[in-house]
Amino acid sequence: MAPSTCRVTSQNQISVPAEVRRRFGIRPGTVLEWLDVDGELHVRPKRLSLDEVRAEMKSMVQRKGVSLDALTRAKVAAVVERHHRGSR
Repeated sequence: MAPSTCRVTSQNQISVPAEVRRRFGIRPGTVLEWLDVDGELHVRPKRLSLDEVRAEMKSMVQRKGVSLDALTRAKVAAVVERHHRGSR
C-alpha cells in the first residue's frame, strides 16, 4: 500500500484515508491504538481481549434482550473480524 497522508485539524482531529479504512476494516466505532515503537508512531485498530469481547456481548444481551447463545452465534465472528483484520 502506498503511503497515505492526512492533516490534523485545529481541534486535533484527523480523517482516516478511505484506502486505509478499507485495508484495515476501520469503521465508525473502531478504536485505534497509538503506539510508540522505538520512537516511531504506529497506529492500528485496537485488539480486544477475550474479557473485553465477553463484556461487550453481555452488554448487548442486556440492551437488546436476546439470548447469549443467539448473540454468540451471530456476533463473535463479526467482532473478531472487525477488531483483528489489521493485525494479521
